[in-house]
Amino acid sequence: MNIDKFERMIAVYEAGSFRKAARRFGMSQPALTWSIRQLEETLGMRLFDRGPSGIRPTKACEAVIVRARLIVNEHNRLLADVERSNRTQVIVVGVHPMLVSSRLAQTIAAYRQAAPSVTLRVVEGYSADLIGLLRRGELDIAFSAAPLEASDVEEIAFHPLFSQFYSIFARADHPILSEIAEGGPIGNHAWAQADAPDVSIRHARSETVLDLLAQFGMTPDTAAIRSTSMHFIRRMILDGGLLGMVPVGQFATELSAGTVRQVPGSIIEGPPLGLLWIEGCYETAERQCLKALLSVMQAPAEGHVHNAVPAC
Repeated sequence: MNIDKFERMIAVYEAGSFRKAARRFGMSQPALTWSIRQLEETLGMRLFDRGPSGIRPTKACEAVIVRARLIVNEHNRLLADVERSNRTQVIVVGVHPMLVSSRLAQTIAAYRQAAPSVTLRVVEGYSADLIGLLRRGELDIAFSAAPLEASDVEEIAFHPLFSQFYSIFARADHPILSEIAEGGPIGNHAWAQADAPDVSIRHARSETVLDLLAQFGMTPDTAAIRSTSMHFIRRMILDGGLLGMVPVGQFATELSAGTVRQVPGSIIEGPPLGLLWIEGCYETAERQCLKALLSVMQAPAEGHVHNAVPAC
């Protein structure tokens, strides 16, 4: 038994097909089938039922797959840790786009002064992507929303820092504002939508967000622009005249000037935001220092950074 066989079993399980899984590994389907049969013989159990309509995992496979994923993820994290230890000290930090702010930049700058020999590599991504990278050992720390999947909650430590509120915004001349004020129906307006993998029907919180957007007329047909860049969505609201949901505070200057308005009744609280790391993972002094520095951030306010900089 080896890691490769576990990885192949997981690929077949996720793809639901030997042919699709074989293509992922660049190997022939008979070779992959033989590898799975060897694993079945080693484990003494049948992993997949094969029939004319395709394959499906057995109950034994459903029980084994959870452990197999943990083993593969831990193996990948071990290799990533060894690779990083053989290079100059590098810490890879994942950051949700919503959290890119002056305060974060100032915190990173303070860390550079405290640990000048460390190279920081910052990866931007949505929570679901960052959690996946964290599990595979490709990140040391993530700065994003709390994990939602039960398997992630068991494996990933989370230190909450603050909650983020979101709201729908529009230019002051957008017709939806008149429609709401008059109590009439919401028109078929174009939207700029965050193309985020963690906004899905799978989670109750996501359903709440989608229900709120639907109340103000957003449908798959009206989502004219999809982007992973919150800055781009902001520009489409401000310069393109589209509707969009962004964090409260994104339009502070424009709200004061009266050029942008918050759509009434559209505010919603997002999941808690904070630091994530793998529970029980080996901690270098440099990584502990960065975690301590980030943990003093109490809110993503612009133009401020906490004065308490821990010594490294």
